[in-house]
Amino acid sequence: MNSITALKKALLISLSCIALAGCSKKENDTPPSPAEDLVELKPVQKNHVWYYFNGSDFAQTDLPQHTPEVMERPWTESTRIASAASAPTGESKAYALVNRLGMLSFNGNEVKLHTDASIFSGVTADSLVFSEGKPVFYLYRSSFFNTDFENSVSAAVQPSRPFLVEFDSAANLFFPLVSYANLKLDDDQQIAGYFWDGKTWACSAKKTVDRRVEFSYFYWEPNAPITSLSPALSSSANFTFKSSTEEEYRTLNMPRLFNSAPEDLKDLVSSIPSEFSFSVVWKNSEGTSPVQYFQQGSGGVPLNANASSSEKYVAAVFADGTTYIQTRGEEEKNAAFRLPLLPAGYVYGDFAISGDTMYVAWEQSSFYKTGRTGFLQVQLAAVLSQF
Repeated sequence: MNSITALKKALLISLSCIALAGCSKKENDTPPSPAEDLVELKPVQKNHVWYYFNGSDFAQTDLPQHTPEVMERPWTESTRIASAASAPTGESKAYALVNRLGMLSFNGNEVKLHTDASIFSGVTADSLVFSEGKPVFYLYRSSFFNTDFENSVSAAVQPSRPFLVEFDSAANLFFPLVSYANLKLDDDQQIAGYFWDGKTWACSAKKTVDRRVEFSYFYWEPNAPITSLSPALSSSANFTFKSSTEEEYRTLNMPRLFNSAPEDLKDLVSSIPSEFSFSVVWKNSEGTSPVQYFQQGSGGVPLNANASSSEKYVAAVFADGTTYIQTRGEEEKNAAFRLPLLPAGYVYGDFAISGDTMYVAWEQSSFYKTGRTGFLQVQLAAVLSQF
């Protein structure tokens, strides 16, 4: 049976304990699910565990809505999973970058949190990628949500403030790789985003002049492996620079039509009707910057999803918990199931797979603000045994 036929016949399995009291969500609260027509089977033996962030660590809970209330903050200031991915090497490890806190490392069912206040305090961490199999992310400070502009700029001015940081999984330590000064950026400039294709970094930098935000764009490449660099030992001479334009940068980062998506992704969600609108962020198995694809459908509010290719699985998780997954190897299997239903105002986010265990971010979200946050651990082998 080919994968398209298999996906069209996939059944919707609810993970165990999904008969969650007080957890129902009104139909009008979110866009329609891409898998509403799938058959829901009876609950199965428990195969998932909830976790939440308590400010300095993570802890287990029975349901997201039962965790302690937290003050809503702009997403750039909140303790939340900003980015997650499976290691691109032959290993089964995976990682989740936790803003304002540290890095979660996953090895099968084992979860560890690694923190470093000198790295994560007072800055926003985002955009996890991999260089030579090593996790790398970037830091910036957002002044958009700060009511005191002058204080925001002063706090952003730091000697040798890091831009790119590596997490060394062997030493469980964080190492700055490239500083803002290395990239010839002024103290009042911030990197607003980047796209890395495995060789070249395309960056957008911003600064505020007379309370107006000005952007500049440039490409750069290191003259040595990125993970061998250090801000203190490097200078701008260690890098090759080239100017860019807003149009070039937007072309790299703007959503692309879904018909241009990789075959693995198109095959994975081929059972979704063409009239359904959705946007999916795709991470390849090489660990470079993700690419966003968009299916217009017949209108309506598109549902967001994250998708990735790992050593054993190709998977996509939508914000409402609808999940498509395909196993790799000799016995290819395609399945579609739904994660436990979240309360109104909560959504699923990025995810990573380590071995046969999937970790999915969840958060309480209201426009640009975030409240409670955490992640769900799912035993994929137990779920897929239902098919």
